[in-house]
Amino acid sequence: MKKIARLTLSAVLAFTLLVPSAFAADSTTASKDILNIANQKIEERIQLGHTEFEGVTAGKIIGMKDENEEITKSLVVLQRESGIAGYFIIDNNSGLLIEFATGDVYPGQGEDENNLYYFGPLFYANKVDSNTFEELSADQTFEADSLEDIKVNRLKAADVLDAAPSSESQSLNNDVSINTIINYEYGFVNGVPDYQQNDNTSMGNDCVPTAGANVIMYWRNQGYTNLSSSGLWKNVADRLGVLMSHNDRYGVYSNKIAPGMNSYTSEKGYSDFTTTWDSSPTFNKMKSEVNAKTPPFLRLVNYGYSDGSEGGHLVNLVGYETYTDTSDWSNPQYAIVHDNWESTGVNVYLLLGQYGSVTDMWKIKD
Repeated sequence: MKKIARLTLSAVLAFTLLVPSAFAADSTTASKDILNIANQKIEERIQLGHTEFEGVTAGKIIGMKDENEEITKSLVVLQRESGIAGYFIIDNNSGLLIEFATGDVYPGQGEDENNLYYFGPLFYANKVDSNTFEELSADQTFEADSLEDIKVNRLKAADVLDAAPSSESQSLNNDVSINTIINYEYGFVNGVPDYQQNDNTSMGNDCVPTAGANVIMYWRNQGYTNLSSSGLWKNVADRLGVLMSHNDRYGVYSNKIAPGMNSYTSEKGYSDFTTTWDSSPTFNKMKSEVNAKTPPFLRLVNYGYSDGSEGGHLVNLVGYETYTDTSDWSNPQYAIVHDNWESTGVNVYLLLGQYGSVTDMWKIKD
């Protein structure tokens, strides 16, 4: 049985972006390349209509190590004037933007930024000693041998899109810009809350009840008022914790999520809610839920702790974005999530595929 201890998500690609590879930690050229990519992406976001990026500039760049002690990711802190405006996480080898959000926080803020690790979507850590890491969002420690699971999960992540024939891509301009983007698709569910699990002191490891409360309060505001007579999300989360057999140490088992949600909606008098578990979600399935305005849960992998939990993190899917970039014929697919952690912004974009994996999805309402 899978246990959901805390949070995350991932992405899908089958191509190589033509940018410098294997950036060295101390390379000035590497910093310039990352800065250039970040600036291009800011301009791209604005031209795609995402006005929250207006006035945003790229600030400091922080190297992020992987499980092999190599700096393979760059955290770019976004700023607006003198304030924090969000973050980008860029893969140094491919140049891909694998995770980002706007807001007044960034991963690792206030922690040891010279000792920052990225183990997958929403999974940031500091190394405590040779055998121990601290997961920064969850504030939990785990042993180094847990990282073997990360390697296995990454190898299992499937590329679901095919690259275009090389002759076609080579005939085009390799500069990334808005002028190279076609087939743009974007969907978003308005009105889904983003409650923070740290704000509910009655539970620990409570990403599942918190994500559940986000969905329940969303539907309450759609007219299903009996779902919460008090209108207090913490009361909803606490009740879901009971119905899902929540444990402060391990969180919630995957097989308790759907029964717990179904018990909750049933005891509130609603028969038109049925939560179902999909153990093999696809991007098209995610798109369908967003387009139907029925936000589901997603389970993110790579959260393995030494206390016996198999790990995982439950988040709310609230949107998606995908397009084709004719400069390299890449097809990035992003899941937009509410992750119930204070270390990120409200709407976090996670690239699906080899950078982490979504292993499960729970549909809440047909």
